[in-house]
Amino acid sequence: MPTQRNFLEYHKSIARELSATKDRIRQLIGDQHWLTDGEHKEAVLRKVLRTHLPESVRVGRGFVCFRDESSNQIDILVTAYDRPTLFKDGELVLVTPDAVQAIIEVKTALRNRFDIENAFEKLSENIRKIRSNGNKNCQAGLFVYEEPEDRNRIEDDAILRALQSAANSQESKVVNWIAFGSDRFFRFWSNGRRDVASPCDGPVWHSYGLNEGLAHAYFVSNVVWDVSRQNSLSMQYAWFPVEGGKERYRRWYIPLPNGQPMQFNQDENPWTE
Repeated sequence: MPTQRNFLEYHKSIARELSATKDRIRQLIGDQHWLTDGEHKEAVLRKVLRTHLPESVRVGRGFVCFRDESSNQIDILVTAYDRPTLFKDGELVLVTPDAVQAIIEVKTALRNRFDIENAFEKLSENIRKIRSNGNKNCQAGLFVYEEPEDRNRIEDDAILRALQSAANSQESKVVNWIAFGSDRFFRFWSNGRRDVASPCDGPVWHSYGLNEGLAHAYFVSNVVWDVSRQNSLSMQYAWFPVEGGKERYRRWYIPLPNGQPMQFNQDENPWTE
């Protein structure tokens, strides 16, 4: 009997792959080598992205060189193959800002609001410099493997406030995609009402509850879809297989400029823990 296609299960398997590889590394090296542990987690995500992104881009790590300075080291650099590279040695690359398609920071965990704010501030400043140097289409993401324990859980509205604060009303500083642990995903929409029927008419972040590890898989899907750019909407079934779309599972939203985080009507956006 032939095996039926199941895109949802396929994406769940991507999430399981990320989690299993992370756990294998921890089991092998223990708690003694946190730096190595973090570097391996970055490498795991780079490998998964490399598998799915088109051949027109390369996935590495390194630095963006501006006229008078360089960026901080960036965990994942997605760069265009048709742009020149200043330096390349294995996964390490140094490029000018015009070559960058996306930047991603990878964290094992962010345990408190101070850590979250620092992560967003650093990422927002790096992406601002790239966009301000003529590359307005470059995008940014933060991938967090683990959430704090329940008693230290940082709620969606606090994460949204940190995103809004780091951007400081400037679209050039916006972080586009965030996976905060395996079950929560955040995404920026340039025009919320037009793009996803958001209550907010203008630039806005939405938070989503996606269980079974799908936040990690949807982070990968969104990076692949957005970096590829020239996509047929009829192909979304393969990349975003949650029944009814993830908008059914949206929880909170916050506008880019001034405004407070607001909760979606739960009757219209069913989500159960």
